[in-house]
Amino acid sequence: MPVTRMPMPLMKLASAGIALMVMAGCVSRAQIDVPKVTPVEEQTYQHKVFYSDVYYSQPQANLFSGAAQQAMQPLGNIKLSRICSPAMTHFNQLLREQLPASSRITHDARASDYRLQVEIQAHENRGPVYLDYLIAQNLTKNLLTFGVANEDFDIIADFDVQYRLYDKNEQLLFSKDYAVQDSVPHQAGNFDFGDRIFLPAQNMMKKYLLLTMNDFFVNASRPSPELAAVLSDS
Repeated sequence: MPVTRMPMPLMKLASAGIALMVMAGCVSRAQIDVPKVTPVEEQTYQHKVFYSDVYYSQPQANLFSGAAQQAMQPLGNIKLSRICSPAMTHFNQLLREQLPASSRITHDARASDYRLQVEIQAHENRGPVYLDYLIAQNLTKNLLTFGVANEDFDIIADFDVQYRLYDKNEQLLFSKDYAVQDSVPHQAGNFDFGDRIFLPAQNMMKKYLLLTMNDFFVNASRPSPELAAVLSDS
């Protein structure tokens, strides 16, 4: 029985079509897991009331202003990006995960036993965590696939965070600074809409706030002998 062979031009077209489908259909999304931290069961935190005082700064967005850093402002005065907003506007939920179940968080500084001052400084005007669009890489793929290829990004974390713990008399009990830098490749598919595009980056922001804050409270619970005496009297 004679075998019908596909003409060479059609074979090339079919091969190209399969390649396009592969490039457009396989999405390699970043997998960033939010860690589960262990509460710091420090005796001096038991049955205490905490108040969080969060400030934020980033470089000016104006192209003509150079790299001038904005002054620190209370978090409530800042319009945050869609990536950073979920973690930063719900900061007290992250703080709640660090503390004993018997402790409380208040919105009234005067009613607190401890004030946690936090200063977050982004090094980019796109925010402490942002999606970096890979122009050259995406341009090549879009030319080859007539614009249907997945979009390539790097999820960048680039910020400093400073924690300061004060007692009710505004005496500084403990302080520690952290420099956060990380980069993870990420792809967005053609059917990724809304927050689905930003979810891995949102998780990265939450991850590093949780980890740095947990490390801070672990270290704050092992203070110097002088501060231990202050804590025991709080």
